[in-house]
Amino acid sequence: MTILTNVEAYLQSHGRDIDRARFAYHFGDLPLPDMLTELTHYQNADGGFHSLEADIAAPVSNPFATEIALRYCVEAGVSGKHPLLQRTLTHLESTQTAEGEWRFAPDVYNYDLAPWFQHWPWPNLNPTLTLAGLLKELKLGSAGLHSRVLQLFDRLATPTDLEEGDFYQVRPYAFYFLPEGNHPQRETYLALLLDWLLRQEAAGTLPTSGHFFEYVRGPQTYLGQHLPAGVLEARLDSLIAEQDEDGGWPTPYNPAWRSHVTMQNVLVLHNFGRL
Repeated sequence: MTILTNVEAYLQSHGRDIDRARFAYHFGDLPLPDMLTELTHYQNADGGFHSLEADIAAPVSNPFATEIALRYCVEAGVSGKHPLLQRTLTHLESTQTAEGEWRFAPDVYNYDLAPWFQHWPWPNLNPTLTLAGLLKELKLGSAGLHSRVLQLFDRLATPTDLEEGDFYQVRPYAFYFLPEGNHPQRETYLALLLDWLLRQEAAGTLPTSGHFFEYVRGPQTYLGQHLPAGVLEARLDSLIAEQDEDGGWPTPYNPAWRSHVTMQNVLVLHNFGRL
């Protein structure tokens, strides 16, 4: 309870409105419709989302903010039939390129943008695979949408990304393959993902335990079931120890991420029965 009490105090003082609403839904008595009402404040008329990605200032819709919104909906158990998600799906169906990806709208570049996003290479599996994986979890997306993603995967994906890649090269594969699916290479990529994560643990290259659990997410996932119990328990202990005195969790990135990171970490602890 001390962990939750401290998180609540941090969010009340420093958290974004959406993270306070998510906390109140997952750990308090806020009804789901009220939490989703708060999420709609980040949704544009075209169905996409803005401002949830702290490194993209543009008020126009962008795929990275939309990915975060979908993730919040997955975590909250929102039905794919909900109007908010139906609007999001309409946006993604209409903005997917013929090559299968989602890109920045030109207006994104007219606002403050982190340096790595200013020269983001297209085409790219990130955020295409992350979006497609979340859509699969929500049981959303037309056959055409997912077929185009698969074509992009066949063009760009390579096991080398999981043998030599860094955190952000590997992340799209995790989001795409952790949900159940019938992709012919799913087992191969999941095994590579497991091996990659164990190698990062051995080398100590992941900066925080939150980065580790970005791939594991919960005990029901492939990695949650196949990682050695000792590794999981040690990382959960580290995650608890990394909580700051103010109740939030640190981030090596823009401090604006702390609110999001804090909510993600406390959900991990909840998923693994550590609260």
